Amino acid sequence: MANVTVFVDDAVLGNLPPVCVIDGIATDDALTFTRHVGNRTGLGVAWLLILAGPLGWLGLIVIAAFRQDGETLTVTLPFSEAAYRRRVRAERARLQATIVMVAALVAAVIAWFQRTTDYRLLALGLAVIGCAALVSVVVQGAKVQHTTVQLNLDASRRWLTLSGVHPSFVSAVQHRDSDARSHSTY
Repeated sequence: MANVTVFVDDAVLGNLPPVCVIDGIATDDALTFTRHVGNRTGLGVAWLLILAGPLGWLGLIVIAAFRQDGETLTVTLPFSEAAYRRRVRAERARLQATIVMVAALVAAVIAWFQRTTDYRLLALGLAVIGCAALVSVVVQGAKVQHTTVQLNLDASRRWLTLSGVHPSFVSAVQHRDSDARSHSTY
C-alpha cells in the first residue's frame, strides 16, 4: 500500500480519480469516511471535580457529556463494491467474534466459581473458546484495517495525505495532477 497527498477540497467533494483506493480498479462507486482530526482534548482540569465529592462527580459527568470531540473531516473516496463487501464482512465477523469472546469468557468465570470438577472443566473449555474468539477478533480487525484508508491533514489544512491506498490510485492521482498542471495557464 502507498501514500498520496491530495487537495483537501478534492477529497471532501469527491473529486478524485475513479480508481478504487483499496483495489486499484476503475469504479464509479464511492464511500464516505468521517474521521476526527486535530487535537481531541480531554477533560483537562475538570478532573479536579472528582475531589469535590458527589456534586463534583455529577458536574464531571455533565461536562463529559456535553464537551466537543474536536474537528471531524468527512471525505468521499472512490471505493469498489467488492472492497466494500469485504470490509462489511470483516466488520460483521469481528463483531460476532467479539460477542462470542465476551460471552464465553463471562460464562467461563461463572462456571469456574461453581467449584465442582465438571464446572471447572466447562470453564476451561469456555476459556479456550474465548481465546480462539480473541484470535478471530484480531484477524478480522486486521482485515478491516486493510480496507481502511488513514487520513492525515497537514498543518495548513489544505492538503490531505491518504495512507494505505493502492499504487494504481496513486498513479491516477499523479496523472490527473500532471495533466492539470500542463493544461493550466498563468
